[in-house]
Amino acid sequence: MLVKKHILFYLILFIGLQGVFAVAEELNTQAVKAPHRLLMDIKQIASNRLVAVGERGHILVSDDAGQNWQQKLVPTEALLTKLFFIDEKNGWAIGHEQTILTPTNAVDTCVLQHHSKSLDQPALFDVWFNDPQNGLAVGAYGLYLATTDGGDSWNSIHQSDLEDYEIGFPHFYSLTYQKTTKTLYMAGELGFLAKSEDLGATWQKLDSPYDGSFFNIASLPSGDLLVMGLRGHLFKSSDNGSSWKEIETGTISVLQELVILPEGRLLIVGTDGTQLLSDNMGDSVSLIQRPDRVHLANAVVLNKNKILLVGIQGVIRANFD
Repeated sequence: MLVKKHILFYLILFIGLQGVFAVAEELNTQAVKAPHRLLMDIKQIASNRLVAVGERGHILVSDDAGQNWQQKLVPTEALLTKLFFIDEKNGWAIGHEQTILTPTNAVDTCVLQHHSKSLDQPALFDVWFNDPQNGLAVGAYGLYLATTDGGDSWNSIHQSDLEDYEIGFPHFYSLTYQKTTKTLYMAGELGFLAKSEDLGATWQKLDSPYDGSFFNIASLPSGDLLVMGLRGHLFKSSDNGSSWKEIETGTISVLQELVILPEGRLLIVGTDGTQLLSDNMGDSVSLIQRPDRVHLANAVVLNKNKILLVGIQGVIRANFD
């Protein structure tokens, strides 16, 4: 089935890593090794604390620009895929088994808000909140959860307008909000693109420039959109997703995430050590391939010349000229 071929690279990697990583370890051993294991996302909150999430429910924090990491106790061992923070006090981590955690006290503790071992909708891939009370989490096979009370309760919503009459629901992989147009966008499997002008209450499908999976859709400060995914495909829209221009990337690697660098430059990271750099808001990109070909999932900016990358080998410090 096409769904199995187009699953995110980290799902495949995670399955393959099960035989490598021991399931049962003491907590102090985990704390030493966790920064070097599969990490899927990293964010910086207002206090300059760095937060990273990944395999086996790992939530790591650093208060010294990534030099040292502390592992937090969490009530799950599910793979965590994404972080979202409105501010230092309001954040969420999501992942497999429909796991939704809310970090509290600047991520000193974590509370489990939602969890399900449903085989029909096994994982969450992205989360977005409009304010501390109202948010969405989306994932596999049309999984769509909404909350109006900060995540104390989550309701599953059947978005019938987004179902495909041939394949059913695709995986929903990515959400982004464009502040200038007050529009929420979603991207997913098999070229799925959609927009909502009422904060996710209703959705409208968009014509897609590609029938392969999109793993990330990003809104730019310019108001434009970038969508990226399988086989190095990257597209830009300057008209709210009505039309798309393909951007030549020079790679067939999976493109995962976009980071805005100082001076407005863009960095896109992906599998096989792929890094795409743009000085013109995505109109063109330059390929910078890491020699180690390590799979990359996301990045965070430390200063003008330094970034932290996360991926299959955990945290990687890198210079960026």
